[in-house]
Amino acid sequence: MRLKTIVVGGEHLSPKQEKFRKAFMYLVSGGITTIVNLACFKLFNLLVNNDMTVSVFGLNVSLKLAVNKVVCWVIAVLVAYFLNRITVFRSKGNVMRELLAFAGARVLSFIVFEEGLFLLTVFICTKITGMPSDTAVYTLLGIPVTYADLMNILNMVFVIIANYVLSKLMVFRKEDMVDYSKTDKAEESEESSSEPAEEGTENA
Repeated sequence: MRLKTIVVGGEHLSPKQEKFRKAFMYLVSGGITTIVNLACFKLFNLLVNNDMTVSVFGLNVSLKLAVNKVVCWVIAVLVAYFLNRITVFRSKGNVMRELLAFAGARVLSFIVFEEGLFLLTVFICTKITGMPSDTAVYTLLGIPVTYADLMNILNMVFVIIANYVLSKLMVFRKEDMVDYSKTDKAEESEESSSEPAEEGTENA
């Protein structure tokens, strides 16, 4: 199977193969988006040194962490949309409409998981351990990995699952997606309809 077929599909794939391809490419797209998100998150932490704590519903929240998540989210949404549009859903729909719907769906998952669940897990972790969220747990290739980094990775798992469901429900319309199986059926029907005509011509 060619790389292009794996990435964007092809007319010779069976429905089962196409489902497997979509699931595989969604995981690949999610992996790429996650790497972009994590790299942005880590780079922001390394470049921005100043921080302050704000109180949200009685919880002390790091403003640096909150802003970091917002910046990384915007970049990750742009990357994720185009990867999903091209490789997973193969949509030919209006880009602006889809992008706005995609961003809206991601806002929902962002509030619930990327900000809400993330800050909650960091808060619980710091309460249990008694150490700040930027405490290094171990070092990977000379780069310290903190509690916040680990919580961010954990949240990405929930985010990937939620975003796929929301994309199917809110963003990509079925009629806008390229469906090779319909193309094949149309070609087969054209061929079958042309056969009797050819036979009639021969008999004449």
